[in-house]
Amino acid sequence: MDAEMLKEYRYLKREIKNLQERIKLLKPSVSDTVRASNTEFPYQEIHIQIEGEDPRKSSLELILQKRLDACVDKVIEIERFISSIEDSRIRMIFQRRYVDGWSWAKISMSMGSGSESYARMIHNRYLINGG
Repeated sequence: MDAEMLKEYRYLKREIKNLQERIKLLKPSVSDTVRASNTEFPYQEIHIQIEGEDPRKSSLELILQKRLDACVDKVIEIERFISSIEDSRIRMIFQRRYVDGWSWAKISMSMGSGSESYARMIHNRYLINGG
């Protein structure tokens, strides 16, 4: 896992929400009313409501669903990586930085350090050493 993929986490979450909303808007089916007649005498005219799906919407929905699935897979991969970090302090740094979007200074302060680069140094050391 590299820092660039981790940075993508918050954007992936936003894209997931956006794609879910777009897919939801595509759901309504096409409907119309047609004229018909009774099958037996007297052959009176009746109106029947018919419904169906617009094939173009179905194709677009498939495309959007594939993108959504890919985004969800990446989010799961990032969450697994963060959850796999055994050291609580390091895991908290990654959680606050990438999931919560905290600045390095805010993370360092929350950990009791006056040095703005404290959390960043621990983070970088962990990534360089490969976990």
